[in-house]
Amino acid sequence: MNARLFLSIITSRMKFSLIGMSGSGKTYWSKKLQKKGFKVLRCDDLLEKKLGAGFKNLGYSGIRDVARWMGQPFDGRYAKKSQEYLTCEKKAMEDILSEAETCQNLIIDTTGSVIYLGNVILNKLSSVSKVVYIRADTSSIEKMFRLILKNLKPVIWGKSFNKNAGESNKQALTRCYPKLLEFRSKEYEKLADFTLDYRLLRKSDFIVEKFIELIK
Repeated sequence: MNARLFLSIITSRMKFSLIGMSGSGKTYWSKKLQKKGFKVLRCDDLLEKKLGAGFKNLGYSGIRDVARWMGQPFDGRYAKKSQEYLTCEKKAMEDILSEAETCQNLIIDTTGSVIYLGNVILNKLSSVSKVVYIRADTSSIEKMFRLILKNLKPVIWGKSFNKNAGESNKQALTRCYPKLLEFRSKEYEKLADFTLDYRLLRKSDFIVEKFIELIK
């Protein structure tokens, strides 16, 4: 059976969502699957539109600049900006989930912070799609932390950050990051129908057909 026929058979009416930490490969795989005919609804793209003209008027452009706009959890503006971010993300996901109801062969590419959007959004995500958690490996986790330190990635910390007396900002981030990972990992696993390891998905012989076989 050729690859195209294989995909047409096993992906009929298939919908699934990709969840996991930023940098775990969600967008990488959504792009690979898009080339095979899947429709992709990418939350980052819609988030940028939701942030809108006001965001651009401040000199920011693109989702990467959200980190500079939002700041770090020790910054005075962070609490307010992170809530504004989550409000925009929630609206973006509401739009995505509404569209998902009428789509076939669909991938929803979520952000790492989707787990903070509340039960209504998460329950709807589970009802309209199979949820696939891409579990990050050590190297991708370390890379993500380096980006956080440089303020190049927006991060929702929730209740996973606190700063002790006498700690530098970097020391506090370094101490709290494992707590963030532990919390998120548990939440991703609770939400997921399937869990796939980052290293498996990055093997040279791991093709799209294998990906679909694991989750169909």
